[in-house]
Amino acid sequence: MTPSVIVALMLLAAVVLSTARLGLWWRKAEAAERSLPRLVILLALTPVSALLLYLILFPPRLAAAPGTLIVATRGAQAVDAQAGDRVVALPEANVPGAERVPDLATALRLHPEATRLTVVGDGLTPRDRAAVEGRALRFVPSALPRGVVRLDTPERVAPGGAFQIGVTVNGMKGGMVELLDPAGAVVDTQTPDASGLAVLTGTAKAAGPVSFTVRVRDFTKAVVETAEAPVWVDEALTARVRVIGGAPGPEIKYLRRWAADAGIDMQAQFALGGGVAAGDAPQPLTAATLSQADLLVIDERGWEGLGDSGRAAVVSAVRGGMGLLLRPTALPSEATSAQWAALGLRLSGTGDPVTVSLPVAAGSKDKAPTVTRLNLRLDSADAVPLAVDSSGQPLGLWRAEGRGRVGLWSVTDSFALTLSGEGGRHQALWSGLFSTLVRRSNAALPTVTAGRVHQRVSLCGLSGAAEVLDPQGGVSHPVVDTATGEARCAAVWPAQAGWHVLRVTTSDTVQAVPFYVLSDKALPGVQALEARESTQALVADDARPTETKGEGRRGTAGPWFLGWLLVSAVLWWVERNPIKGVSLFGKKARPTKS
Repeated sequence: MTPSVIVALMLLAAVVLSTARLGLWWRKAEAAERSLPRLVILLALTPVSALLLYLILFPPRLAAAPGTLIVATRGAQAVDAQAGDRVVALPEANVPGAERVPDLATALRLHPEATRLTVVGDGLTPRDRAAVEGRALRFVPSALPRGVVRLDTPERVAPGGAFQIGVTVNGMKGGMVELLDPAGAVVDTQTPDASGLAVLTGTAKAAGPVSFTVRVRDFTKAVVETAEAPVWVDEALTARVRVIGGAPGPEIKYLRRWAADAGIDMQAQFALGGGVAAGDAPQPLTAATLSQADLLVIDERGWEGLGDSGRAAVVSAVRGGMGLLLRPTALPSEATSAQWAALGLRLSGTGDPVTVSLPVAAGSKDKAPTVTRLNLRLDSADAVPLAVDSSGQPLGLWRAEGRGRVGLWSVTDSFALTLSGEGGRHQALWSGLFSTLVRRSNAALPTVTAGRVHQRVSLCGLSGAAEVLDPQGGVSHPVVDTATGEARCAAVWPAQAGWHVLRVTTSDTVQAVPFYVLSDKALPGVQALEARESTQALVADDARPTETKGEGRRGTAGPWFLGWLLVSAVLWWVERNPIKGVSLFGKKARPTKS
């Protein structure tokens, strides 16, 4: 029962009691004391007074002609309103003369007659999208700002692994996009294509949450915008790599150096013949030991030294999920080539060393670095290139084999890149190889949606007690919404920008998932494009029936108060006016002046 109904019932009860009392007075009063005009006036004005009192408390709704509700959002300029339209401005908008409202839901409660909406500006934020409720909506978007309008970062990366960041820019014809590592060094530069898209490649190093930087320059090399690109280098994804070779050499030496810097767990062993081995302590290649490895790197002599049982164990491990990189240093024997062909990778050619150039960025004036590869033709029905040279020819191939992946790499001296000052290219090559072939993790982690300060961030997959640590060390304890069922989701509204950590504790494990929260002013172009696309999805020409909630806007109570005051004064005067020496309620009347 609403307050207005409760007040109406109370006033009705008062009118009934007052009428009954007047009736009792009329019956008990003597004929000389009765005054019919007085009784009629009191009976008529008592319900009028009650009605006016109700209208003071609950004035009637204002009459409103049906029109369009124009909603100004961030980026809205002057609004073109027609007769009958109402203009409201959300907190992000700055439109002179518009009615300020805290959110769209409030605006619709104030104007329940509005069934058509026109949204101008960047678009609706997540706070306001649910309030549309099937109303007809037209969207007049403002121009996107110059700079980054989309930034796609990887969820998590293994230490030493390669990753890609997708960047879409607007209004940057002739510009370039750069990727800077946490130390501020430029690790990749790309020129956006006709649609403004550029894909930057980087390499993860030490484990933990880190922030790379995306920098946008225009055609004059002036910096237009810089943006943080958060990357979580997950220690749990540290690759366990085994290297087996026929002899040690500089290629494996520099590979081990890079793996140590990247935090990769690498073991290398070399059979020198006559029962003599070099490198790390040898381990047997069995199903048990290979199940603990994520990637096996082996050359043709190491492959031949495995024996039939060892090769069978390797193939079985690959089909179970392990990665395998075949690295010939010379033309393999016919038996080895046949065995590799059985894995879907066929070789042909002389195997002589050939110098090839690596590709460089378009428009770059730097000299293309060179490496040596074997003159082998790589062929497969379903393989994908691991990398290509400047002419587009593959330097290696990989394909899926069961649950794992097997690749073949024909470059024999990638270490020369490090000696010639191209250590970044050496790092990028091997990061790409390892990232492509390494065993995939099956661990299920809680998921966290991207968020901004003071906006909802959803946390799902909370299998135990959850807590969120903010950058200042504060702790919050999100509560799982039972309505989400098996998804077990909760939500937080971060108050600070930066890296946060979701920690989920169960009886068996403790899972920690870092996630980055943007400030409310960061990446305005990304915010504008997201609002534009989400609002565009709500555009509809026809309004569906909706239930109007709330009582809408009511008029002022001033005129009704004046009317009630006048009627109450008349009632008081009539009640106090003596008639034949007796008042209405049995009190002795005062003598009147003649």
